[in-house]
Amino acid sequence: MILNGLAIAVLAAGSLLAQYHRHVSALTTYFAQVVPLVIIGEGWSQRIVLTNVDASLTAVGTVEFLTQSGQPWTVNLTNGGQNSVFAFSLQPGQTVIFETVVQQNPQILGWALVQETTSGIADLFGQTIFRKQRPGLPDFMSSMVLGGQAFQTLTVFFDNTDGRTTGMGILTSQVCTFSCDTPVPLQVTVQGLSGNIVSQKTINQLPGVLYWMDLSTDFPETNGRTGTFVVQPVTEFSTTLTGFSLQYGNGGFTVITPFEN
Repeated sequence: MILNGLAIAVLAAGSLLAQYHRHVSALTTYFAQVVPLVIIGEGWSQRIVLTNVDASLTAVGTVEFLTQSGQPWTVNLTNGGQNSVFAFSLQPGQTVIFETVVQQNPQILGWALVQETTSGIADLFGQTIFRKQRPGLPDFMSSMVLGGQAFQTLTVFFDNTDGRTTGMGILTSQVCTFSCDTPVPLQVTVQGLSGNIVSQKTINQLPGVLYWMDLSTDFPETNGRTGTFVVQPVTEFSTTLTGFSLQYGNGGFTVITPFEN
């Protein structure tokens, strides 16, 4: 009986860990998902695509757009008007698309949070599609599936060789409601492919803020190098992290999906 009880306890613990130890920025149906980068202006448009993949439950929730500093961000959607928060209600198998209007004004960065409410928590799959339009040139497009929020580590591959450059974003991905003026210390480590530490420093970032950088400028030691860029809260579980990376080369770009846990 003791062994049977122990086996049940182990199975229960394993199930609990499976719920909370999720690798995000990969296929997930978690009730809260993050769009780590939204780009508006200079010919950029973006789609956020949500699909209810649940067999029986309705998915009810909102998509909330936030500025780079974590404030409500009013955006124009092609089919949803102008607002910072947009609601959805999806029956099993239904899909909704939130698409920003193409604008030519100076580029603005932000992010978005997808959350289901208690009135309808179902298995929800999300992805975002980036599109850059320039006169006389083909459209450049790339996409990534959405993930949840990381509590421990963000790791992103970079390649700054042969004229390539990397745009990198670190997002403390929570909507701040208290202690909003208290920065969270993050340890940032640049590693070589063999795991050796190239450089390391601590940055302080407010909750809900997206810090976007040109990696070769902020971390010049990455020039001419391939490796990984690792971010960890100095105090474990003090914030949730999400990251994003765009690799540029020969006039085009692609998304580099981070590993997070």
